[in-house]
Amino acid sequence: MSSLRFSKSLLNKHSRLMSSMPSTKLHKFVLFAPDVKDSPRSAVQKQHREAIAPFVQSGVVKVAGMTVTPESVESENATVKPFGSCIIYEAENIDVVRKMVESDIYYTSGVWDQEKLVLVPFLPVTSFP
Repeated sequence: MSSLRFSKSLLNKHSRLMSSMPSTKLHKFVLFAPDVKDSPRSAVQKQHREAIAPFVQSGVVKVAGMTVTPESVESENATVKPFGSCIIYEAENIDVVRKMVESDIYYTSGVWDQEKLVLVPFLPVTSFP
């Protein structure tokens, strides 16, 4: 629950900042976050989805999803095995996104391998959803 409140706090702060800066340029950032071996993903997935929902609704999170192992898509009957997460954010700078990532329950509960996270600016060349 505290993660959810913290995430809403970040969203409110982001919204206030954006409304006070009418011409702030927003940038896209992509996060690739592989899971640790035997991650507790399923135990905290509901909390993660609840916490990220306001960011999706506000447009801060453009695309988010679970990455899976190649075997997960080899056949219709294959067992889906989580590998990690991929999220595309839109914000004024990478520090804002880094704070969102570091407050995510997948980060704080040890789902994501913090040593292998990749967060980089992203410049799409195709239209964006």
